[in-house]
Amino acid sequence: MRTKTSLGGNIFAWVFAFISIAPFVYVLALSFLTPKGVTFGYYYDVFLGTSQYLLRFWKSLLICLAIVAGQLIVSVLAGYGFAKCDFPGKNVLLFVLMILMVLPLQVTLAPNYIMLDKLGLLDTYSALILPSIFIPLGTFILTQSFKSVSDDIIDAAKLDGCGLFRLLTKILLPMNTSGLVCVTLLSFLDGWNMVEQPIAYIKDFLRYPISVALAYVPPADSTLQLVCCIMVVLPPLFLFTYFNRELVEGIVLAEVK
Repeated sequence: MRTKTSLGGNIFAWVFAFISIAPFVYVLALSFLTPKGVTFGYYYDVFLGTSQYLLRFWKSLLICLAIVAGQLIVSVLAGYGFAKCDFPGKNVLLFVLMILMVLPLQVTLAPNYIMLDKLGLLDTYSALILPSIFIPLGTFILTQSFKSVSDDIIDAAKLDGCGLFRLLTKILLPMNTSGLVCVTLLSFLDGWNMVEQPIAYIKDFLRYPISVALAYVPPADSTLQLVCCIMVVLPPLFLFTYFNRELVEGIVLAEVK
């Protein structure tokens, strides 16, 4: 019975994996094809021949790195406060944080637009970076992750004279690498795939990240559009392939706690 169950599970896993990877393989194969046959010319145009696509790619990557760095700083400090500090209204704030997590992105577009307009940040890269830094998911994950560290360890470190900075960098962060990697990957993917925010906050087409500019590739150059799709999928594909174990551990830890 166990053998049949295991065989059925393996078959289902292979079928699901094939269905998941088939579109990517299809796009990859078509990216080399033209009416005249197989060619690498479009890859040369995108990666070496012209700078318009590659330059937009690196700009988008820098925006995502700024989002990741800012969200890690906010999530680490807020997560430590919720997990290891006692202050009035902590449970209420944590409950509000969880409510904010389930709000659709479209609900926050209008308030963020008004705020960015008051600050004079519309049509700048800051309009894409600042709202993304304060997404509550990272704080929630690291709060749950920091709760797994014993209070005795924290108290012993404080008795040895550790300040907040050393406590975080020498004890909490090394003991919660899975949570950090999880927040890093999810925040990067969220920033890399943003579509509604650039359309709402940015008017200048040249400032659009590649996730939006990809839709403006001329429809006649379908092969060129496919090559751009391959270029866009490379960073998240690399990150999720290399850090998939830490990602799963961080999500599981957040669910368990």
